[in-house]
Amino acid sequence: MNAPLPYRPPGEPVPDPLTLDPYGPVQQPLSGAVELSAERGPVVYVPGAHGGFVAVRREDLPTIHTPIPGPAPVPVSPGVDPHAQRVAAKGVFAAGAGVGAYFAAGAVAIALDSLVQVLIAAGVAAGVAIATSGRRGGGDTYITHHHVANRWFGRSHTTIRNR
Repeated sequence: MNAPLPYRPPGEPVPDPLTLDPYGPVQQPLSGAVELSAERGPVVYVPGAHGGFVAVRREDLPTIHTPIPGPAPVPVSPGVDPHAQRVAAKGVFAAGAGVGAYFAAGAVAIALDSLVQVLIAAGVAAGVAIATSGRRGGGDTYITHHHVANRWFGRSHTTIRNR
């Protein structure tokens, strides 16, 4: 679909490029005769003499069964097994990490305890400062009494006295 359509004059119908033309010319192979895959069998491509690949029928290839080599022998070395060394190293690392986490948690607990003590002391000092500052400033103090006397039939009498 990337190739543009050829020019057609206006009014001439445009053919659908996706449908095949059954009456058009049949495409011929570029070179050689047509060979169907069912006639020749499966093909294997093997490296050729000049660097390319050559198609060879599978039944024409030699059938030599190559023996499967056995497992390589493991060298025996004196000392500790490397797998056992890795397992032991993981255990030592885990123990060290646990001890380090224990000491870190202890340090965090000490720091938080000190912070809480400082906050409590600051709160007590602020409370004492607020309580002692009270009304010692020597300012005027007014005491207001509201006396409400209710009487019969919804009548009320209010008296306000300042001292």
